Amino acid sequence: MLLILLAAGAISGVAGFLSHAAGNNVPAAILTGGGAFAGTVGLLLAIAHYAGEK
Repeated sequence: MLLILLAAGAISGVAGFLSHAAGNNVPAAILTGGGAFAGTVGLLLAIAHYAGEK
């Protein structure tokens, strides 16, 4: 679980930085990073759940 959260944190940081670098304001970049975090956690949890069933 810690690995999933660390990976999601790194991905969300990069997504927020790229969003800000593309010209979005800071609140929009934070929302972009939050969306990337939630999506990454969901995807990685689904992968971990699927891998654990076999």
